[in-house]
Amino acid sequence: MNSFFERYKPVFEVVARLLGNGWRVNLLDDCPYRVKLTTPALKRYAITVREDKGRLVIHGFVESRQWHGYGARCTVSPSRNATGIAEDIRRKILIQAQEDVTKAQEAEQKQRDAQEQEKIIKGMLAQLVTLNHWHNALTGFKAENGLDGKITDHFNGYGLFVQGLSVDQLIKLTGAIKQL
Repeated sequence: MNSFFERYKPVFEVVARLLGNGWRVNLLDDCPYRVKLTTPALKRYAITVREDKGRLVIHGFVESRQWHGYGARCTVSPSRNATGIAEDIRRKILIQAQEDVTKAQEAEQKQRDAQEQEKIIKGMLAQLVTLNHWHNALTGFKAENGLDGKITDHFNGYGLFVQGLSVDQLIKLTGAIKQL
C-alpha cells in the first residue's frame, strides 16, 4: 500500500502551485506519514499535512529552536479538491505566517545578541582571572590569590559566588560591594 506521502504528493503539488509565491512540496522531508510544503518567501516556515481520524490536519509553523509559537492549524476532508484546500490554507494558515516568521527572527536575533554579550563579558573577565567551566553558571573562575568561584546569569542581573575567602578578604570584598 502507498504511504501517505505517495498518495497525497500529487494533490499538494497542485495546492502548492495554487498558493503561488514559490510554494512547493519539500522532497527533502523523508517522512512517509506527512507532506511538507515550503517556500523561499517565508524563511523556515513550513506547512505539514498528515492524516488523523479520517481528516487531513494542516499545520503551519516556523521551524526555530529559539521561538516556539503555536502556529496555525486546520483540518479538511481528504475528498476536498486542491482549490478548496489551497483556499483554506490561505485563509486559516497563511494569515499569520509572516507575523510568526517575524517573531521567530526577533527571538533568534535576541539569542545571537545574548551570545555576543556573553562572549564580551567572558573576554573582559578573562583579562582579570582564569576562567573555567562551572556547571549551571556563566563561567567559573580562579584568581591568582587562590580564590575561586562562579559567575551566574539571572533574569535580574549577574550573581557572584566566591569561595576560599579569609576574614580580611571577606571584609574587603563586602566593602567593595558597598561602594558599587
